[in-house]
Amino acid sequence: MVNNVQFFRGNGFRRGAGPIPRQVECYSCMSLSYQTSWKYLQATYIYPKVFTDRCRDPNSERGMPTVMCSSVCVSLMEPDVEAGVFIGFKHIRGCLDRVLRHGFNQSALRTHRFHQNNHCRTLSRSALFNPARTTDPPALGDVQLCSCYGDRCNNSNPMMTSSIVFMIILMIFVHWVI
Repeated sequence: MVNNVQFFRGNGFRRGAGPIPRQVECYSCMSLSYQTSWKYLQATYIYPKVFTDRCRDPNSERGMPTVMCSSVCVSLMEPDVEAGVFIGFKHIRGCLDRVLRHGFNQSALRTHRFHQNNHCRTLSRSALFNPARTTDPPALGDVQLCSCYGDRCNNSNPMMTSSIVFMIILMIFVHWVI
């Protein structure tokens, strides 16, 4: 195979091939509100190690469960809205290849370089999530996906703070336009 020889960069990634195949330890959790609706969500998401509101900030207390991953660590964040009222944000943390039952859209991951950089992007679910069947309706709404490569790197971090402010402003703007 011609592609077996890769050049390694100092940030833990191989040019054109994604992450180095070493195991990393990632937090595995979902906000408690996902558990309430799990019978509807289990077709989309893979069951985490724990449902807890501590998923918002896994570093805040000891004992947040982790899993070993051969992919990068990820954090998903989305607005928590009940009856049209913004309550806060819901969080999902885990391995890139073990959060979504049907996986992430690989084209979107490559386009936004989630395998190559530690960063966050807000994208539509329909662009980011693979549907179970091509006949399924597209997933609605936006989520923020953050990727990182390193043990327990998918905790709350400063990159997300500016994105939270952006999402709140965007939600207020959309609310007033609609």
